[in-house]
Amino acid sequence: MKLSVPFIPDEGYARFLIGHASSLSSIYFPLPSGPVTDARVRIGDGLVPEPRDLCATLSALKAIDKYILMNTRFMPPHVYVNNAMLSGILNEIEQLDNTVGIKGIVISDMYLVRAIDRTGHEIVPRLELIPGINAMLDSPEKFFSFFDLLALSRFKKPTRIVPDRALNRSPEKLAALSKAIKNYDPDLRIELLANEGCIYQCPFKLSHDAHIALSNTGFAGETTFRMNQNLGCQAYFDFQPHTFLKSPFIRPEDVHHYQGVADGIKLCGRTRGVGFLKRCISAYVKGSFNGNLLDLMDTPEILARQWHIDNARLESRFFTTLTSCTKVCKACKICSEIFNKASRKKEITFKPYKEFQ
Repeated sequence: MKLSVPFIPDEGYARFLIGHASSLSSIYFPLPSGPVTDARVRIGDGLVPEPRDLCATLSALKAIDKYILMNTRFMPPHVYVNNAMLSGILNEIEQLDNTVGIKGIVISDMYLVRAIDRTGHEIVPRLELIPGINAMLDSPEKFFSFFDLLALSRFKKPTRIVPDRALNRSPEKLAALSKAIKNYDPDLRIELLANEGCIYQCPFKLSHDAHIALSNTGFAGETTFRMNQNLGCQAYFDFQPHTFLKSPFIRPEDVHHYQGVADGIKLCGRTRGVGFLKRCISAYVKGSFNGNLLDLMDTPEILARQWHIDNARLESRFFTTLTSCTKVCKACKICSEIFNKASRKKEITFKPYKEFQ
């Protein structure tokens, strides 16, 4: 299955993607300027490319579909009625479209969908509107509700969808949604997010996304890293690391199990750097990975510093075991037994001073 992957404006990374173009379905990235509209914490401008740099590195990837991330949980209320600000965002997308070609935008906030549409901007009918994974479409009912509203807009019909990540571990529910989607539109591409690595059915998710949006909009200072370390997912995994195995990730070796219900795989990790992205893409293109499974996962970065889960020691039955269990963990020891067999605690090491310079 082909991959949808993050793009960051690095020449070496762009050459790497060109070399793997036959394995790619699309690339996605945030806008290089203006208000923050994506769902990643933005601290300063370190992760934001200059428009000129973005276009220069994208120009070599013209044959690959490109999507703009506007998948923030919410925007400040005044933005929804500020046509000048919204039109400025759309002007930037139009400039990118004219230069390198933009297929569409990824959105989770329906208020933002309606607000952008009502600007009357001429770029809107040229763009697909893709429901982001944080729209959490995990049932046919949610799918039809979301798409009924999309049909009222001037946006082009989406050509792809990423269902909620929890369905990766619920084959029957995923198959039911896949069937409903294909009956609605046989050409609609279904992609599964493979390497997020967060808690299964994460109870922190909505609040976490809201705190990210509060930070990116300037309503509050950035506290999500500290909150997750002290109270959230990182603290949870630190207390019981074996529960990571419940996370709805898809190992490179297990992608083939989704043939027939999905059309592609989406990878995340754009804030983790070029080395991380190259490693992930290479593993999923190859269909196997010999190393620490945590080194392919986006969110449990701290856990990866503490533990080594030998991916090669996770048996072929891993997929069947974790997708057929009841998800009622109180009296079950399966994950802890698998974790104890395949993992080891890392020794504390200190990097040489020169590596921090």
